[in-house]
Amino acid sequence: MNAILGIVALGVLLLLPGSAGAATGAAETTVPAMQAPTTQATVAAPPEMSPASSATPGALSAPAVSTTPPAATAPAAPPTQAASIGPLPAPLEAAPPPDVQVEISLARQRMVVRVAGVERHSWAVSTARKGYRTPLGTYRPERMHKRYFSRKYDNAPMPYAIFFHKGWAIHGTDAVSRLGRPASHGCVRLHPNNARALFALVSEYGRANTRIVVTR
Repeated sequence: MNAILGIVALGVLLLLPGSAGAATGAAETTVPAMQAPTTQATVAAPPEMSPASSATPGALSAPAVSTTPPAATAPAAPPTQAASIGPLPAPLEAAPPPDVQVEISLARQRMVVRVAGVERHSWAVSTARKGYRTPLGTYRPERMHKRYFSRKYDNAPMPYAIFFHKGWAIHGTDAVSRLGRPASHGCVRLHPNNARALFALVSEYGRANTRIVVTR
């Protein structure tokens, strides 16, 4: 009797689905590991905002620099002068050389040489003796000869001759003892050294700047 009841109870248990599942579950000792659900967070871009730029920070902050050298600029033109400015002054001309004045006094039988109005020399002379004349007046040297001989008076030497009127001249003489009184045929005689000095002075300043004045 007891055996029959046991068999019936076992059959009942087998027929119940919940009981079988429980028994089966009790028989398993391992429980599968639970997997944490993965969630993917998607952040939407705020409205009215541009997407992030892929450029590097240096490219965003550094200003563009041109490697081409700047073109040379032409200098500014100077301002034009006003039309009211007067004409430019004329360039200064070179000052003319000073005058040489040779003054011959027949009364004193003396020659005074002045350069630019300043007395440079005073020498004894011999002018025309009685029967001849030395012309009075103001003259310019006409021609000059370092060596000259008279064609009229026995080929007499006339060194450093300065002709001032036709055949009349100032020249050196070897009759130096007679200087200081009338002794010539009309020319004005000088000591040879003084005649050379006067010749050099007239040559330096020019005949055009030399005046010969003969007075009584």
